[in-house]
Amino acid sequence: MVGIFADTYLLDDGKTVSKVPRSESDEHLQPILREAMIYDIIGAHPRIAECLSRGSDDVKCVNIRYYPHGDLVSYCQKHGTTPALRSKWFQQILESIVVIHSFNVIHSDLALRQFFVDDNLDIRLGDFNSSQCPGYPALGYEKASHCLPRDYELPNTEASDIFALGSTLYELVVGRAPYYELNPAEHNDADSMIAHIRRQHAVIDPEIEERYKELQFPDVGDVQHGDIILGCWKGQFASAKEVLDMYLKL
Repeated sequence: MVGIFADTYLLDDGKTVSKVPRSESDEHLQPILREAMIYDIIGAHPRIAECLSRGSDDVKCVNIRYYPHGDLVSYCQKHGTTPALRSKWFQQILESIVVIHSFNVIHSDLALRQFFVDDNLDIRLGDFNSSQCPGYPALGYEKASHCLPRDYELPNTEASDIFALGSTLYELVVGRAPYYELNPAEHNDADSMIAHIRRQHAVIDPEIEERYKELQFPDVGDVQHGDIILGCWKGQFASAKEVLDMYLKL
């Protein structure tokens, strides 16, 4: 699989995914090094994707355990979900953010696609290639549907992660990203997809950002745990731990 900055391979053991920079350029190398750094900082945890190895001085790569169920978006599209699973995953998403923030790690690109489904149908957060940690500014930020409007020259914060957390939880319970209806993908052919992406960047993303600046959010009045989602968007939580605590009291 080819990504923006890395090529991703399933190794012959059938258990390991290796992420290798697409070139020796700093643009492609730094995200791999950053991801390795974040896994070193956090270590092993049941809410975090398992990093098996981090390459060497000569071979720059990150080797992650392969999760056959794929990411949470793909799993839900393929298998559907149940109220019990959504409730479990809602809590586990919150737990994962509490974990990374306890290490002063800001994910910086939270979305449902960043969570992998393991063999027990528990979820694990991964894809730390844009993440921020003390002394190392973020290498990127979220897509518009998950992005807190802010001065993008400044460091990302727990607040920006919590805003993106709201959009991620919305994805889980609604089944699509906030404001998906502004630019639905109508066809799967290459020309249609290219036009869709161009329209998203040129028209839709600025529209979503403007709505967020005006505190205009998708209606969550009839959405499961909509009060928590809206609280994340409105900055009503000082920490991910506060969000989790509120959920656990329900």
